[in-house]
Amino acid sequence: MDNLKIISAGAGSGKTYRLTHEMVGLLKSGVRPSGIIATTFTKKAAAELQERVRVSLLEEGMTEAADELTNALIGTVHGLGVKLLRRFAFEAGVSPQVDIIADEDHQVMFNQSLATVLTEERVQTMEHLSDRLGLNKRDFYDWRKEVRMLTEVARSNNFSQEVLEVSKQRSFDSFKAFLGEKANKDAKFFLQTLEQKLNEAINEVDQNEDSTKKTSAALQRLKAIHRDLRLRGNIYWYEWVKIAKIDVGAKSREDVADLKEFARTHDTHPDFHKDIQAYIDQLFDIAIEALKEYQQYKNSRGLIDYTDMEVLINELLDNEAVKKILQEELDLLMVDEFQDTSPIQLEIFLKLSGFAKYSVWVGDPKQSIYGFRGAEPRLMQAIIQQIGIRPEDIQEYSWRSREDIVFATNALFTKAFSDLPKEQIALKPKRCKQAGPDSQNKVSEPIEMGDALVHWHFQVDGEGRPPGKPWMENAIATSLKAWLDRGVMIQPKGSKTYRKAQLGDVAILCRSNAACQLMAEALHRAGIKAAIARNGLLQTAEAKLILACLKYILHPEDSLSVAEILLLAAEMPIKEIIEHRLDYLKAVEGEKHPALWASEKELIAKLDRLRTQVEELSGAEILNMVLQELDLRRLIVSWGKTAQRLDNVDVLRRLALQYEEACNRLHSAASLGGMLLWLNDLENEQKDAQGSGEGPDAVQILTYHKSKGLEWPVVICHSLEGPLRADVWGMEIVAESEEVDLNNVLGNRWLRYWVNPYADQIRKTQLEERIAESQAQKQQTEMALQEEARLLYVGITRARDYLVIPTGPKPTRWLNRVWHNGQGDFPTLEEATYESPWVWDEHYLNKETETFIYPRAFPTAELEEADIRFIEPAAGKQEHPVLKIDLKKETPANLSQTGQVVARMSYLKELRLLDDFDKYSLAKAIKAFHTADRISYAPALREQMAEGIIDRFEVAEMLEMEGLVHAGTQWRNFVAQHYPAKRELRKYPIRHYHNGQLFETIIDLLLETDQGWIMIQNSSYAGSDKNLDKKAIELSSWFYLAKEALAVIFDTKSVRTFVHFVLSADCLELEVAKVPIP
Repeated sequence: MDNLKIISAGAGSGKTYRLTHEMVGLLKSGVRPSGIIATTFTKKAAAELQERVRVSLLEEGMTEAADELTNALIGTVHGLGVKLLRRFAFEAGVSPQVDIIADEDHQVMFNQSLATVLTEERVQTMEHLSDRLGLNKRDFYDWRKEVRMLTEVARSNNFSQEVLEVSKQRSFDSFKAFLGEKANKDAKFFLQTLEQKLNEAINEVDQNEDSTKKTSAALQRLKAIHRDLRLRGNIYWYEWVKIAKIDVGAKSREDVADLKEFARTHDTHPDFHKDIQAYIDQLFDIAIEALKEYQQYKNSRGLIDYTDMEVLINELLDNEAVKKILQEELDLLMVDEFQDTSPIQLEIFLKLSGFAKYSVWVGDPKQSIYGFRGAEPRLMQAIIQQIGIRPEDIQEYSWRSREDIVFATNALFTKAFSDLPKEQIALKPKRCKQAGPDSQNKVSEPIEMGDALVHWHFQVDGEGRPPGKPWMENAIATSLKAWLDRGVMIQPKGSKTYRKAQLGDVAILCRSNAACQLMAEALHRAGIKAAIARNGLLQTAEAKLILACLKYILHPEDSLSVAEILLLAAEMPIKEIIEHRLDYLKAVEGEKHPALWASEKELIAKLDRLRTQVEELSGAEILNMVLQELDLRRLIVSWGKTAQRLDNVDVLRRLALQYEEACNRLHSAASLGGMLLWLNDLENEQKDAQGSGEGPDAVQILTYHKSKGLEWPVVICHSLEGPLRADVWGMEIVAESEEVDLNNVLGNRWLRYWVNPYADQIRKTQLEERIAESQAQKQQTEMALQEEARLLYVGITRARDYLVIPTGPKPTRWLNRVWHNGQGDFPTLEEATYESPWVWDEHYLNKETETFIYPRAFPTAELEEADIRFIEPAAGKQEHPVLKIDLKKETPANLSQTGQVVARMSYLKELRLLDDFDKYSLAKAIKAFHTADRISYAPALREQMAEGIIDRFEVAEMLEMEGLVHAGTQWRNFVAQHYPAKRELRKYPIRHYHNGQLFETIIDLLLETDQGWIMIQNSSYAGSDKNLDKKAIELSSWFYLAKEALAVIFDTKSVRTFVHFVLSADCLELEVAKVPIP
């Protein structure tokens, strides 16, 4: 492929800059933005690349190309695959709106399919074989995971059912070569002979008076195996090996010799071959059936997952119509991190490269560490060898690390990767000790920086065997604290200045998650905060408390949840909880509807109240309400490890939302019970990751694999003592030939599966010896050595300022193997010298060496916790008066409704009314006229106004105009005679606060007289005249509040209050006063 350019970009060599430069250069040469397909490993990397290219185009004045860049397909492999599939949906035979199953849902659906094909007979067979082959020897062995892994490997490599059937047969055939030739004896012969020889050996050893400790222990083991044989009718294959390797004292060796010799012949046992073949066959058969069921499940629902999408895209690229379109439209294919692509993705990229005018692949085979995800370094290397890398396409500078780290990396890995050209490995540092014209730093490094290579050597104070775990972890933690306390200087990324290193600048890399956990615990004991991503969220105290509250809301009779709440939240001792429960059961014995247990406890009572409020809320909403209403965060903080616990609470809240999103995707109902079951499944699958607790005051702890793509000022490489992981057990893709056909990348391969039938007894067996001499083991060892060299390369190149290599009583076998071509026993670093073994371009590299002598036991330091600032505790639900006083609904509690009528006057003997009138409407009309009427109005105007009101209130049949005018005149005369006013105010609005509550109203008539104020309120009461006093008294509260407001407004204490009943023409004076309420 002449159009394919491969760019070798080592760690820290400016890969993103080179990608940007390549894309901008091709756009300037005529490549269309809409003709670009670029894939990156993450969405973040895709967004960064697109933005950098856009900015560069704007700087070049190519504004049109910058605007059109949004038309380019730049994203992850999966994101771009979905776009291509939807565009060519017709050709692919799928709906343009096809649903892609999310990764987190794929496992759920596959598990359902797997459960469908797992008949009871199959499960029993697999459990029986797992026992026979020792897979359950230490812990429960989940062979279902092996099935899932097998199906994932098969699908990601596009293996058909035919290939899997062939793989099944070839797996056992290839393994059978290492087994003994099957004997012409049946199983009964082997068991009878074994029991006979066991009896003989046990009796002879019992009687030979060999009382050595070794012989006594061996005799007990033989008796235990003999008991198993009698109970089960057989023994497991690892027990045969135990017999063959039994070690006794010299006096008893002849007594067990026949037994041991016979036990060694177990590999000729017909059932030994049968069990191994049956396990392999069952594993493949279940996987094939599960794949069929899963495919049928998806087809019936119109769904595909991302692996299906890749298969469809790969097939789509063989369609002539699609090929023609892509050849016309595709100008540039750019692949980032090509070393991490799966085989099927690799074949897709090769096909797309054949259509594109230009194809640029950027990556670093030295960082291909994702073999467990399906990446195939052998395929990558084959492509590089066939395509070739031009010198100008090799990134030659390191912009990340200090000079000595770069030189040490060059020296170490040019030797480790001897099959690669030197120029594809070695980089030139841009961060130099002495500033020069080509260096990134324009000022030399300050002397305070010291050596970039740091060697900590730990010795045990005293003699004896080397201590086990976590001694090394404790030593690293203690040394790190002392080292940072000295004021180590670093240069933050992008800065020209230097500062003292802090805990957040440090990363400790470990080989496994278990090692990460040990390291985090050691840091905690040293008083150092650790940021670590680990499982076990639902086993933390904070998660247990929150889930117990949710379970209790769901099931009030859940006594276990009540007990957890009392233990964690109420801090009741377990003994008291048990006694409290027993007392409750005794008290409610015989009752039909007893009260709930512990309902008198404050938290339980709050949860009981919440239960009535959350019936229509989602699980996430209920969780948040529990946290808020019970103020659980404040309680959780009091337990210590503040940041970690609060982080875990937030992770649990996010998981609740993820559950609801999953339900939406799967079109299923979400419920609190469903959420609790979903969380339980996460825990069972070890996917309940805790919060990492990251921050500037926490040391980062993570595996070498997870560190890829990241960098830190200080990196400590832990787990260097680890053994080589070169087992042949499990799955392995086997190529038919060493030559890779680029036109058929996925072809000529099969999937091998071998099972270890001896568990941890495999050592020093004939099977191990035969496999050790095999070509398969040699290939596996070579691949494992290359894999761990790539992994160490990734780890070392994460360091910017300091690379710390800790050594201890045990040799650093991993580092030794990388440096000494697989020889783990040859030491690499000497603790007695400041010289390192590495030399690069005549630069002899020194290291800062420090030896620490520590006791076997380390003291525990208190971890300083930062104070958490909380607002004042919530007062809970309180009774608060309403803002506005509404006397129609209720009277304020501190007001009396009692008043007294002190005078009653009438001003009109008889109102001229017609028969059958609507009293209420008539009263409203009269009230309106009284409000609008003025003595100063001319008679004609008053008559006109009266007619208008009569028409508006539709009371013409009840009241004549003359009668209304006459009533108004009489009222005005009455007021003028009895209450001569200096000032008159009508419809006077008031707004007054009474004990914090707002009282708003309108007073119909206010009169200012020499004796004080007169307040008159018109009433439309249309009932019997006998009830006028009662109706007036009902307005006592209103008059009191209005009187109180007027006293403030007019600064007066003299206010008389009257009720004017307009229909009866009566005016009642009401005396009101505040009466204290007890």
